[in-house]
Amino acid sequence: MANGSTIQRNHKDTVFHDLFSDKRNALSLYNALNGTDYEDTDGLEIVTLSDAIYMHGKNDVSVLFQNQMALWEHQSTLNYNMPLRGLIYYAHNIDGILEAKGVKLYGKRLIKIPAPDYYVFYNGQEKAPDRQELKLSDAFLVPKEGYEWTAHMLNINADTSRSLLKQCPALEGYVALVQYVREYQKAGGSLSEAMDKAIDRCVREGMLKEYLLKRKSEVMLMLLTEFDEEAFAEVMRREGREEGREEGREEGREEGREEGEERVYRLYSKLMEEKRAGDLEQAIQDKEFRNMLYERYGL
Repeated sequence: MANGSTIQRNHKDTVFHDLFSDKRNALSLYNALNGTDYEDTDGLEIVTLSDAIYMHGKNDVSVLFQNQMALWEHQSTLNYNMPLRGLIYYAHNIDGILEAKGVKLYGKRLIKIPAPDYYVFYNGQEKAPDRQELKLSDAFLVPKEGYEWTAHMLNINADTSRSLLKQCPALEGYVALVQYVREYQKAGGSLSEAMDKAIDRCVREGMLKEYLLKRKSEVMLMLLTEFDEEAFAEVMRREGREEGREEGREEGREEGREEGEERVYRLYSKLMEEKRAGDLEQAIQDKEFRNMLYERYGL
């Protein structure tokens, strides 16, 4: 395994991905963004990259529809590298599609590909404009015309996004769920308690009701990994450093660091698999409890 910034995980670890990997929700969001009213999901295909990079490098949802590839990213932190990241995701997706079709690029015939449409949905707590057009060319070391890639970043916390949210109930429900978790956290209590209250409130208000009733335990775990992402990353780094120091020699130090990070990730995966949100939250915060779980699972 590589270091903490390149850990691989299943996409279903995020609520945004899980929601919009459902074709009905994906079509609803597509319609809301494009001012269309398509109803038939048969022509829509979810083509999200399967090997997502953990933490901030993950690709959330990619959709093929109407000869377009829509790439959608959720962000809870401001990141002005999104145009470059989106370009990389698009290239990887196109490469996979062409390979699956056995298409080669070395002949004279022009190969037609889906047109890209790239949106970033921001709902963090830092102030941000209602909408920003993030340009790849802003990152060029020297100006260069004729090469561009744009990320449309929408602040879905903003009042101007209310119309979009009303047109896409899944997105509206997701925004409300995250907002309620934050509210209950600020009021005191643990993250698990805040998530539990937020989910119950959404159900009472009829937002994501069917989804949350069916998948409450999974949603709790997905939200936990999203809200505790930075804490989890720090645990991996710290455990990796400690393992590396114990190895002593330079060659062994790197190997030990990777083994330490791998052990944390295996524990994380076990608790996710068993849907133990409370234990996962405690393991992130409490080293003694984490060590006890290592022993229990033979890690």
